[in-house]
Amino acid sequence: MSQYHRTLGPIQGIAMTVTTFIGTGLMILPAMSVAQAGSFAFYAWLITAAMIIPIAFVFAFLGAKYPSAGGASHYIGRAFGSRYEKAVGWLFLSILLVGPAVAIKVAAAYLAIIFNASEKWMLFLSMLTMVGILLFAIVGMQTSARFQTGVVIAMIITVIWLCFVGDINASRSVIEAPVTQQNWQQTLYATGVIFWCFLGIEVMAHMGAEFKRPARDFPIALLGGITLVILAYLSLVLLIAWHQTYGDEITNSQSLALLVEKLTNSTYSRVFAIGAYVIAFANVAIYILGFSRMVQSMAEQGALPKRFARLSNNGVPAQAVLLVGVITLCSITFSEVSGWEMQWFIETTNGSFLLIYALACIAATKLLNKTARVLASIALVSCGFMVFFIGESMIFAGLMFVLALAYEQIRAPKEQLNVQ
Repeated sequence: MSQYHRTLGPIQGIAMTVTTFIGTGLMILPAMSVAQAGSFAFYAWLITAAMIIPIAFVFAFLGAKYPSAGGASHYIGRAFGSRYEKAVGWLFLSILLVGPAVAIKVAAAYLAIIFNASEKWMLFLSMLTMVGILLFAIVGMQTSARFQTGVVIAMIITVIWLCFVGDINASRSVIEAPVTQQNWQQTLYATGVIFWCFLGIEVMAHMGAEFKRPARDFPIALLGGITLVILAYLSLVLLIAWHQTYGDEITNSQSLALLVEKLTNSTYSRVFAIGAYVIAFANVAIYILGFSRMVQSMAEQGALPKRFARLSNNGVPAQAVLLVGVITLCSITFSEVSGWEMQWFIETTNGSFLLIYALACIAATKLLNKTARVLASIALVSCGFMVFFIGESMIFAGLMFVLALAYEQIRAPKEQLNVQ
């Protein structure tokens, strides 16, 4: 097993945590949560954060003990066998049917502001964005992570600036604590959307073993980073609620640009839209390449045709990228033609990740020591609460996982025959 380079300190770890969680979600989730929970949105974010933290630490412990590029599927495989590991891989891939379309539509919404285009151009702008992302991914993505980090830092600076010009102190008057049963129901169901912010928490698993002093520095990095992320989101929740730049799907997608326009003028709004589009583009590009690497890995394992495992001269799995691109384009078209709300796609994606996180927590109760197993049990309870809030959007995840398990069960005897 290759050893990780122990080079990270708490500051670098905090920066990595922030860039993991701040992406396209920053542009749409605050407005969506306010549209759904109203003045209770502030508490909905705090509740979601409280449920996420134990899950993050479970992945941190798993990553420190079993460092692997396979992430969640690797841990689940170690606990329950290769059939479950491959089934989780298929579940990850099924997210392509619902997940990337949301991020791409958010990017297209800001592109519409840049070109002053109407809603009827959204499908075309989404397709244009997707084609650009595919070309970017195939030509080379090595610098995009550093580029995205720079853009995220600029976005955080923008949030701080908005807090000053938007009178963040006055906006605190919109906070209202849920009291009645109906208030709590409205608050808790908003967590089903907010959970999107924390997708990718499994990336934390790869960080633990890279710290100079993991026992001290990693908790600081994780808690410090999540605190900064929550502060950024909560600030936007207050500002968007106070200045009322939320409403329907398009308004929510463009909420930050509308907020900038309301506080300054249309020129600044367009400049902000350019920055927002760039960060969304880079974020989705990494998302697409990550799925492509998964397709490549599954092709190497024999679950997909071998041609998807081939690398280009740039070290990119070009055919896997194209496959992911075609599936994503179909997803974008379906989301536009069906007329289904973006919230459905977000919650369905959340359901798939939540099932994967729950399975990883169960695996942790078998793989980790006694103290960590207690934390894994708490994290599993958090997952259970989130399942209740996400509700019927879990059906897609459950169905995909059952089909994947059945498929791997059917394939297993054939693989044994081939080996013999």
